[in-house]
This record gives sequence, C-alpha cells and structure tokens, in this order.
Amino acid sequence: MTIFNDMKLDNIDPEDFEDTLLKLEKSFGIKFADNSFGNAKTFGDICDIIERQLNLIHADDCTAQQAFYKVRKAIDLTQTFDAANIELGTSLENVFPRLNRRKNIAHFQHALGFSVNILTMKVWLSLVIVTGFVVSVIAFFFSWQYAVSGLIFFALFNWIASKFSKELNVSTVKELIEKITREHYLSARRQNGTMNKNEIVKIIQDTFIAEHLVDRERLTKNATLGWE
Repeated sequence: MTIFNDMKLDNIDPEDFEDTLLKLEKSFGIKFADNSFGNAKTFGDICDIIERQLNLIHADDCTAQQAFYKVRKAIDLTQTFDAANIELGTSLENVFPRLNRRKNIAHFQHALGFSVNILTMKVWLSLVIVTGFVVSVIAFFFSWQYAVSGLIFFALFNWIASKFSKELNVSTVKELIEKITREHYLSARRQNGTMNKNEIVKIIQDTFIAEHLVDRERLTKNATLGWE
C-alpha cells in the first residue's frame, strides 16, 4: 500500500480543511458564515451544508461541456492553434508553445473572462526554494540575522521565480477543463446564477481529491472527519 492509498478524509488537518473551503467559496461564489461546519462530522454533512448555501437556479446541463466550449472559443480568439483540432486529449504544450507562453496565456485568460492558474516553476527550482526556507528556519538556532536574511532572500526568489515561471501544471485540454470546472464552477457555466445540482457533490469531491490526494472511494457520505 502506498502513501496515496492511505490518504483519508480523517487525515486532513483542520487548517488545510479551511483552505479547501476557501477554494470552494471562490468556485461557487458563496461565503460561509463562521462556524458553518462546526457540527459537521462526515463528508455528507459538508456536502449538505454547501448545497444549502447555493441559492442558484437548477439547470440540467453539463458544466464541463460548457467549459470546453469556452476554452475552445478563447483559444480560437487568441492562439494560432486551429480550434477545430481542439479535443480533450490535445496537449497544452502544442496550444501554448514555450515561446511567449506567459503572454499567450494572459491573452487566453482575458478572452476566457477569468484567470486560471496553469503555470508553475520547474520542480528543481521549487526544491531549491523549499530547501532554502527550511535551512533559514534552522538558522534561527545559530543566528537570527542569517535566518531572517535567508527568509527574505528566498521569499523574494520565490516571488521572482513565480513571475517568470513557464511550466504547465496541467498537460491536456481535459485536465484544463477539469481544473476550470472545479475551481471556477460558476464562471464556467453558460448562464449566470445557475447550477446543476447533480454535479455539486462531484465538484466537492474533486476539490478534496486535488487538494489532499484523497481517493474518491474514501469520500463517501459517511466518511468521518478527523476532528469534532
């Protein structure tokens, strides 16, 4: 059994849970009141609380399909790639070539109507920055001046590296559609103020899977939280 097979809902730290709720708030365009989940004990409770907050009109249509059409149109308007050839398996490396990638993705997002974070830095660079932060924290045991200087340096380094990063964190149009549907649910829909209530639980599951690597099979209605 791998570490990923061991990931369960009750392993999630409360602070990480709060971060996930913020992402769901943004995606669904809602704001949870303080202690909204104070009495939640299961994944089913979480879903019920969120669904009660969604004061939207039900429309029996597919959000992912609508997101696909929006993505294809935005690509057609801003990229040299022939939109007629866009399929779910199309590689984003071909749609957004490395040359001028940041500029082209910015134009794509403008046409799309919202920003979707699909750029990241190289893995080795991320490891250097994480290592730098860890070493800087350890340095507090020896010299707070070096420690503070290190934290400032690597924070600045991280900011600069993020600004110029060109690596894609999604590989295909399908992965991009899944990310948009999960992180920008309302924006992905054709009609404002609507939702497909049959999709909501899956979107919540997808968010927990993406954020915490929890297996979908473990996100059942009766899956318990790790705290009370």
